[in-house]
Amino acid sequence: MHFFDPPPEQQNVILIDATTLRQAERLIESCEHCNPTGAEIPFDWILDRVTGSDSTVTDYILEEPAKCPNCRRDILEKTLIEPV
Repeated sequence: MHFFDPPPEQQNVILIDATTLRQAERLIESCEHCNPTGAEIPFDWILDRVTGSDSTVTDYILEEPAKCPNCRRDILEKTLIEPV
């Protein structure tokens, strides 16, 4: 039994559209690629903030990858970032 994985009927899956993605990108300072020592927060934490969702039961599907404002690399749900 996985104590940290809620059963499927309690799991929320949210599609992050381009508009919401742009909102979340504005909260990123840098990513794990260009700032390996400072980027410590998974991008999905920022998505939790933007969407107001509960991180313990929410997974995200991105319409497209976010872009790091510093190095322009793709940022996915579990990419580590440094927030602004």
